[in-house]
Amino acid sequence: MSNAINWVGRVVGVLSAGALALAWAFALWVPSAGLTLPGVSVVMALASFAFAVFSGVASAYGHAAVVALLFLASFFPIGATFLMQTEHWVRWVGWGDLGLLVAAVLMWATARRRV
Repeated sequence: MSNAINWVGRVVGVLSAGALALAWAFALWVPSAGLTLPGVSVVMALASFAFAVFSGVASAYGHAAVVALLFLASFFPIGATFLMQTEHWVRWVGWGDLGLLVAAVLMWATARRRV
């Protein structure tokens, strides 16, 4: 059962990271879609895209601590700001970031402990 929950966490992490990477790639490709918001620059979008890609790889390998750190790095600058406060598509980025948190918690809770 623990192994199945760990795999669910990995899948949730990869799916959330993929959606985040796709959203940030779209924002970079079509600047009028998302980079016109205050506080979102090209550098921040590139960093968020990189965080999404790295968290997807970390999720695939089951590294809960890395996914949690990348969640923190990507959620607080952008995700928390736009999570519920706007009717813009960037609000879904906040929900995707929360998916990374769920994935990290599931992977961490079911990880095999080294003795």
